[in-house]
Amino acid sequence: MTEFPYMISNNKISLIIDSLQSAAKPQKFTLEFLRNMGYNSTNDRGIVPLFKKLGFLTEDSVPTSYYDQLRDKTTYRKIIAARIKDLYSELFTINMEIYKDSDENIKGAISRVTGGDEKSVGRVFSTFKALCTIADFEQTIETDIPETPSPMLTTPTSEIPIQKAAQKIESAFHYNIQIHLPATTDISVYNAIFKSLKDNLII
Repeated sequence: MTEFPYMISNNKISLIIDSLQSAAKPQKFTLEFLRNMGYNSTNDRGIVPLFKKLGFLTEDSVPTSYYDQLRDKTTYRKIIAARIKDLYSELFTINMEIYKDSDENIKGAISRVTGGDEKSVGRVFSTFKALCTIADFEQTIETDIPETPSPMLTTPTSEIPIQKAAQKIESAFHYNIQIHLPATTDISVYNAIFKSLKDNLII
């Protein structure tokens, strides 16, 4: 059976995230760092294992690249949604939009996946709902996808001058016909030659 993390008191999750966005990034997210931000309650300590499960911290409490996105006020709701989908993937297998489902159905899904009792299911549910409240599932984290090269750019540059030269040759091509007339004083000879040119060559 799957074990999901939970916090006894979930009303601090959003506040802690707000605080870490203003604080300097620590080398390790320790209980001392948490206390320095003003969270002294023993219930607040649950944020550390929760962040580890969500991938914001390593097992040694070192902030990950996801933590950097969590600190960014423009992306943190999206990254929380992405990490929720990863951590609770079995719930999203049951219902791809389970975060929109009724409380009863969510608890039922948690119960089937974890096999926990009513108390433990209730705690997991409360943490899940608290996270979903601050997550943005409608938009996803954007990734840099290389654009498809323009067909014009796929033509080797070495061929371009050749193509242009061919176009110039084609547009400037013309016939140069030379006619050598016989030396004669008979005008009928010339008339016959020009008539033949008109009938056979000139369009």
